[in-house]
Amino acid sequence: MPAVRQVDVIVVGGGMVGAAAALALAQEDLEVALIEREPPAPLGGDDPFDLRVSALAPASIALLDRLGAWATIRAERAALYRRMRVFDAAGPGDLTFDAAEVGRPYLGYIVENRRVQLALWSRLREFDNVDCLTGSEPQRLEVRDRDVGLTLADGRELRADLVIGADGQRSWVRETSGIGTTSRDYPVAAQILSVETAYPQQDITWQRFTPDGPQAFLPLAGHRGSLVWYDAPERVRARHALSPEALRDAAMVAFPDELGEITRVAGQAWFPIRRLHAHRYWADRVLLVGDAAHAIHPLAGQGANLGFADVEALAAVVASLGDRGMGDTRLARAYERRRRADNQLVQSLMDGFDWGYRRRDPLTVAARTAATQLVAGVPPLRRWMTRMAGGQRLGG
Repeated sequence: MPAVRQVDVIVVGGGMVGAAAALALAQEDLEVALIEREPPAPLGGDDPFDLRVSALAPASIALLDRLGAWATIRAERAALYRRMRVFDAAGPGDLTFDAAEVGRPYLGYIVENRRVQLALWSRLREFDNVDCLTGSEPQRLEVRDRDVGLTLADGRELRADLVIGADGQRSWVRETSGIGTTSRDYPVAAQILSVETAYPQQDITWQRFTPDGPQAFLPLAGHRGSLVWYDAPERVRARHALSPEALRDAAMVAFPDELGEITRVAGQAWFPIRRLHAHRYWADRVLLVGDAAHAIHPLAGQGANLGFADVEALAAVVASLGDRGMGDTRLARAYERRRRADNQLVQSLMDGFDWGYRRRDPLTVAARTAATQLVAGVPPLRRWMTRMAGGQRLGG
């Protein structure tokens, strides 16, 4: 029978947020076990672009830099953007946020999720106090007075002061711990198109709101971009069955002229959209981060940034508590106080945008236009929203 592995913290889920959490805790000199069924597959410079990309805000980039991963990510097909444009297909509302207006060199970078994950895993392997356990998955969680035990499906056993669930919206850790959620499905799905464009890399990301759902462009390195096409699920499924050529033609008709010519659709995927919030972020010796705790409408691309903000808050709380024990409920309560209100605010803002921009009636369109003109015409308000667009959070 294999020996029981004793660590300070077990992190379940090795995606971007889980790997960042494991690395941040390792930098606090804690013994960490990271559990992920499969390590991230290598991604070479000539490989097709990963369909899953994120718009990383300056705060997330600063965290990745402190973790020692950003230089690698930045060197591998990261695309800087300085401006963010939001405009209305049903009215004259049009607003552009510019990093220069708030004295910043950029608003963010568009990066492939797998490159972020790979850079974090590469850093994890440099730490003697991190054990990355792959090839199996959690099977049993047992909370005891002095520690928590976790057994993998292949029989390996671990004990720790704390288990962190970073295992996504369908979190096994959350469900096993009995933490409930409030959730609902949105009436649209998101179709992701990785495209090659006639335009070279741009420094702007834009989003056009239509009554059927937003259409977004995220610049990628070179003559490439990522399109996010929100629409009714039945129409998304129908487009998913099209050939790349037919899908290219459909996107050229539907997307605005600002996109320019699409020369090729290199890949595509789609997924339903769900809003989810855990009733609380912790249970006895269990704590949730990222999508395990909260999932939002992706229309502003803030999901990854909220997850990295969770990691930042967790690391700060751990540093402040010192060696008083990862299983202490003071840590969990302090972490939740730091993050819940911010996550709730962003969820509510995304819900408001989604609701407001899907309405077609003249009164709502006029209200949207007036709100846009107000922001455009009041520089302090526009600068505040620009900082928010660049990832600034409550108290930031």
